[in-house]
Formats: sequence, C-alpha cells, structure tokens
Amino acid sequence: MKKPRALHNFYKSPAWLAARELKIMSVNGLCERCGQVGLEVHHRQRVTVDTVEDTSVSLNPENLELLCKECHNKEHKRFSKETRFDDEGNLINTEKAS
Repeated sequence: MKKPRALHNFYKSPAWLAARELKIMSVNGLCERCGQVGLEVHHRQRVTVDTVEDTSVSLNPENLELLCKECHNKEHKRFSKETRFDDEGNLINTEKAS
C-alpha cells in the first residue's frame, strides 16, 4: 500500500526532520521503553491525512516517543499472529471479543 502524498511529504519535510532530531536528542538517543538505541520516532496519536497539518499532533514533542525497532514493531503489533491486513492495507482486528 502506497503512503498518501500528504504523509509522504510531511515525513520528508524540514519541520518533521527537525522535530525528530530534537526528540532523539532530548532522550539521549535511547528507546523510551526499553533503553536500547532508539531508531524510530513514534507518534502516540497517529498522524493521518486529516491530522498531518495539525502541529499539536504531527510535531508536538509530547506526542512523540523514541522507540527501538523492536518496541515500535510491538506497538504496532507488526509480525504478530493476531495482526492481519485486508487487500487495501487496512488493519483487521482478529482479537476475539470477550
């Protein structure tokens, strides 16, 4: 699935690159969950085409978290048997309701 242009442009923008670098520096480059080397700046509140221009979501340091690759994958439940996607790349919730 191709990333929407607005999101692609945001993640290449000088504003995002600066916010990302500031976040990394503010936590000394360490994953905020496990303390390993952090590689990926995660948005706690997801950035979407509707929120990408809302700087309180997209660039707010309080909405950013530095994570290592493993913690970021866990956060998004990547490579989990419970996680699946439909043909359009949308997440399918396979957890059974109680």
